[in-house]
Amino acid sequence: MPIFNTRPQKFKPKPGINSEWDTFRKGLNLLLRPTELDNEEMAQADNIILVGKGTPTGRWGTVDYFTAGATGTIRGMGTYKNNAGTTNELLALVDEGYLEKKNGTSSTTITGQSWPSGSTIHTEQLGGKTYIVSNDVSFTEYDGTDLAVFATISPPTGFAATNFSGVTGTNRVSWRVLAVGENGGQTTATDSYVATDAPSILSDTEYHLFWTAPSAASLSGFEIYRGTQGDETFLASTPGNVTNYVDRGEPASETIEPPLANSTGGVKSKFIVKYKDRLLCVDSADPNKLMVSGRYPNHTKFSWVFGGGYIYIDPDSGDNINGLAVQPIADRIVVYKERASYLVDLATINIGNFVVLDPTYLPISTSVGCSSQDTIATVENDTFYFGRDGIYVTGYEPNFLNIIRTNEVSARIRPYLDMLNDDDYTTCNANYIDNKYILSFPLRKELLVYDRERGCFASKWTTPFGISKIMRYIDSSGSEKWVVGSYDSNQVYTFESASNSDDGTTIIKTIRTNKNSFNDWTSLYILKFFYILFRAIVGSTTVNIIVEDRAGATSTVKSFTITGAEVAGSTGWGMDKFGTTKWGQSESTTAVVVSDEITRWGSLFKQSRLFQVEIVSDTANSNFELLGIKMTATKQSSGALSSSQRV
Repeated sequence: MPIFNTRPQKFKPKPGINSEWDTFRKGLNLLLRPTELDNEEMAQADNIILVGKGTPTGRWGTVDYFTAGATGTIRGMGTYKNNAGTTNELLALVDEGYLEKKNGTSSTTITGQSWPSGSTIHTEQLGGKTYIVSNDVSFTEYDGTDLAVFATISPPTGFAATNFSGVTGTNRVSWRVLAVGENGGQTTATDSYVATDAPSILSDTEYHLFWTAPSAASLSGFEIYRGTQGDETFLASTPGNVTNYVDRGEPASETIEPPLANSTGGVKSKFIVKYKDRLLCVDSADPNKLMVSGRYPNHTKFSWVFGGGYIYIDPDSGDNINGLAVQPIADRIVVYKERASYLVDLATINIGNFVVLDPTYLPISTSVGCSSQDTIATVENDTFYFGRDGIYVTGYEPNFLNIIRTNEVSARIRPYLDMLNDDDYTTCNANYIDNKYILSFPLRKELLVYDRERGCFASKWTTPFGISKIMRYIDSSGSEKWVVGSYDSNQVYTFESASNSDDGTTIIKTIRTNKNSFNDWTSLYILKFFYILFRAIVGSTTVNIIVEDRAGATSTVKSFTITGAEVAGSTGWGMDKFGTTKWGQSESTTAVVVSDEITRWGSLFKQSRLFQVEIVSDTANSNFELLGIKMTATKQSSGALSSSQRV
């Protein structure tokens, strides 16, 4: 008779599958769909920073620092500090048009100058004074007591020339002259004096030039320009008490032309940047003209007489200068336009017995530029800036130390940038604080945070007020303050790592992981157990586990709250939902110590094709550190997907 094996087969359970999140060092990624992210990326990160190996925690809060003026909003900030360290002032301009300095929790008005309502300012300190520029008011200096401006003078008059030797020819030569103020500012040039019978070689003769000086106590010199009519370039200069010049045919500059506006009362400029012991400005009346001051102590003087100068960057191109920066290490000037950037070299030229500043420039990029000076920040050895194409970095090309390159760093947040409008591009501002490039959009009341240590975008921050200015300030006690000015009021705040609110307003912190399918989107799983690890729970934090089930419906299958205080809280199984029915909730009366690691786990046993974990902290003064998440599951057999999806 046949022999049958009647012993039952040994049961072999399906092997378990695990998915684990123990770091989020790749940060926020909005470019890809949540199903395309890996476990080190976040699909949503609101009001978060990363610490350690990539541990998410709540951002810094803001607290009141001082109130500037009586009304208005913050339109610009700066500092003044003397070398002795006895004066250390934080300055702010408000819509009232007055410059205020911090005085306790309020401010004191600085006299001597005012600005039209709505004006913005930029500041730099050099030579023991803080210099303030604006599109609306001329160059202003602050010496720790009062604000001061320079006097405006008129151009010379009675300009003429005489052929002294009498040698003639068929050449046409034109001359012009202008006056230079005590601050190095220039008047506009006189009308051209044209010699129609000059020799082809000017050194064959001498032309004696003469003019009448304007009546001004602040006069410091004159500049002479020569060339064809309408295209004269710099030739020479004379002191303020000399009103004549003998032209013996010395070569003139090829690029230095007379200014188009009178700047003896001080240049009007959108911004001011310090380069070594010089100051850099851009003439608001001529927005392609980069102005370079002389070296200290002539740093307020932009004339060639005092070692200053200017250069037109891609003039009349329809693209004006929007920003200036000094490239670290290379120590070179970088000029940014809306759609381009240029590297400027301060070359010199010999004109007779003079060594004159004759800047030159080369393009870095002719397709990517900067939308606002306020977004330019030095980040270690590179320069970060923001424009219509995203956040870019200007720095050295690896292995080629003499090549400056520009690269994008904002690819992962492009969907957010696509929502911006023109006002967002022109009002945005940024700074580099605590190894983070923080970019503010004051009209949206939002900030983007790029974490340089981890090379990722950590989060999007939201604040109850727009931020018009971010700066670092070392106060009189030596403490570094991360100061922010409000776009919505005359209040100045500071970011504080110990604060969990925005001046009493709750900061809602949210994290969403990727949508996980255990690397196989064609299969269905039974989610079995979850484990989650926190540290430094303050207040309460809610965990939601979101699942897409067999039929494709998405629901929250578990929600529980962890309380970081010595009180009872919802823990254990938490709240389950089978359909729309609440399954149960267990209570914990165990005291939780805030600084300890807090572990929670539970069972799910839910069918799932995709799952996602959401962490929310939305109660007053709450915070957390998310150390890790783990999910276990069993893969179901082929064909377990919904029959309604089968074709």
